[in-house]
Amino acid sequence: MREIAKLGAKLLLISAVAGLLLGATNAVTAGPIQAQSVAAANAARQSVLPSAASFERAAEIPEGIDEIHLGYDASGTLAGCTGSITVQGYGGPIEITVGVGIDGAVAGVSVGGSNFQETAGLGAKTKDAAFTDRFRGLDSKAADSIAVVQDGGAIDAVSAATVSSRAVANGVRQVCAALQDYLAEGN
Repeated sequence: MREIAKLGAKLLLISAVAGLLLGATNAVTAGPIQAQSVAAANAARQSVLPSAASFERAAEIPEGIDEIHLGYDASGTLAGCTGSITVQGYGGPIEITVGVGIDGAVAGVSVGGSNFQETAGLGAKTKDAAFTDRFRGLDSKAADSIAVVQDGGAIDAVSAATVSSRAVANGVRQVCAALQDYLAEGN
């Protein structure tokens, strides 16, 4: 019986030390992990709206949209807006960030996310500039053009990845629709 008590005490001690070490590690790394996440989000916004020097989170976010940021140029004038949405692709969730300039044209699209799992060589090509650049310059107010050709739009789908291409196009269209009110306020 004494052996069991000794083993139990040793196990308790080891578990307590491991728990304390994990807690300390979490406390030390939580800040840098958060800072890195914010930096990655800012980089995504900057890549889709390069004319903006700074971003400010919008106060009201429409349902279905993850976030909206107003982009301001160096003089403090509204340069455009960015919006993010998560849609369901063929392999799982796809995070899309869209930038629209003050003129209403799509300035850029970023596709991916930490849980991006589209099929390599097929749906994963929706992350490539060869696909995302197809949205650049489209009128964000003309929702009909922001769709794949199979659905009557202007975007050629990635070959053998129509589901992923449609998901991205639908996400871009939803974000563009949500940004229209913010862009109207800037004019």
